[in-house]
Amino acid sequence: MNLKTCGALLLLAALPATAFAQSATPDATKEAAREKFRTACTTDVQKFCANIERAKGAMRACLTAHETQLSDNCKAAREERAAARAKEKS
Repeated sequence: MNLKTCGALLLLAALPATAFAQSATPDATKEAAREKFRTACTTDVQKFCANIERAKGAMRACLTAHETQLSDNCKAAREERAAARAKEKS
């Protein structure tokens, strides 16, 4: 085969990997926001929501109810996680 054909074949072979890498980025961003939330809000969760069952939305509702009392780090992490979720849905 000539050089142009080999180059074209290599490019075509690499395209699916490039598409996969781009599609994996939102998941990585979402996971990073989730981990930041866990780290920043652990103390607040233990303080305000220790008795809350981890049912769907219960923890979020508890943190929202205590939003004015949350640490600044936890507030920022919650905002970042909400932005990551909104970006995922759009």
